[in-house]
Amino acid sequence: MFNLRPATIQDLEVLVQLRLELLSEVEDIKDETDTIALAAAIRSYLAQKIPSDDFLAWIAEVNKQVVATGGLVFFTRPPYNGNFLGLEAYLMNVYTIPAWRRQGIATALLKEILSFVKTTEVRRLWLHATEDGQYLYKKLGFISTTKEMEILFMLK
Repeated sequence: MFNLRPATIQDLEVLVQLRLELLSEVEDIKDETDTIALAAAIRSYLAQKIPSDDFLAWIAEVNKQVVATGGLVFFTRPPYNGNFLGLEAYLMNVYTIPAWRRQGIATALLKEILSFVKTTEVRRLWLHATEDGQYLYKKLGFISTTKEMEILFMLK
């Protein structure tokens, strides 16, 4: 059995570690990546954003060991049709340690997060899914879109 709960600032180090594992798994961490600097940047971000509730996270624990996490970032864009407040949330950092996958933990974690979001005024919840995660997200009601484009600006 597992326990779900909101993450707190006391979970900072495990949240940093799980984000690094996620980034490694999705190949965002390359051989030349300075993982020490990246970990410090993640730690700094979370240390600032968790206490202010600008980043909310939930964790799943088994025997007090964190085995999964998921987070939300809220933002407000100008109002648009169907969302007069413009409030949206981005679901991110959804990650389950490989040994604990396919046991319903991510499903329960996501249902917990979705229940929370439904208590807010958010009208759009979106994410970027890995290929492995798409089935789960679709099962929970997410739909695929092709509306986004991006441009990346690299530091010099």
